[in-house]
Amino acid sequence: MPAAWIYTEDGALASTLSRSLAGLGFSPRRVTANGALMPTGPDAEGVRRPVLIVVAAGPGEPAPDALAERLRDHEDLGEVPRLAALEPAHLPAARTLDAVDELLVLPCCEAEMDARVARARRRINGVAEDDVVRVGSLEVNTATYQVTIAGEPVTFAYMEYELLRFLVTHPNRVFTREALLRAVWGYDYYGGARTVDVHVRRVRAKLGEHAGHIQTVRSVGYRFEP
Repeated sequence: MPAAWIYTEDGALASTLSRSLAGLGFSPRRVTANGALMPTGPDAEGVRRPVLIVVAAGPGEPAPDALAERLRDHEDLGEVPRLAALEPAHLPAARTLDAVDELLVLPCCEAEMDARVARARRRINGVAEDDVVRVGSLEVNTATYQVTIAGEPVTFAYMEYELLRFLVTHPNRVFTREALLRAVWGYDYYGGARTVDVHVRRVRAKLGEHAGHIQTVRSVGYRFEP
């Protein structure tokens, strides 16, 4: 399941948000690493890059303004859709709102969270309203993890799909092999750049006539050109 990271010092609020995110198909993880933006120590082992970040504050806590701004400006996490979950009392003066993509006012129901999460992800990734990226006869459904070409399903291994999904939702941008390793395989992955090349070759083979959309930028990396 795609990972969602929750930044909050409120344990009860973290549990509530985790249940809602799990119900939406995410694998939630609470991050409270004494100021670190990414999990550290033993808890960091096997952690995958999140597809969603939730910055939250419960009753009596200050708005997480500085944290939200650090996440926005982070070299790797700045690309991840960010959702703020705040109490009504936080709203009049919170700078957090300038550093996130969507606001969730607490308390909230799962349906509202679903709508806010979808809007935040669309705002960053440029995904259409139905979560399907279309390039000619190629369709990549980011909600169901399905790929079709001219209506026919194409089977991808999990990491092949993750690589394709990342590229199609960040079109026209050049990514180095190292950046793709961090974004797709995760911070704990120590494989070499050859891993990216091998997976690009496999994805191209399955894309057939659409293989040319994944372009090699010599001495740099790859980009998806719609």
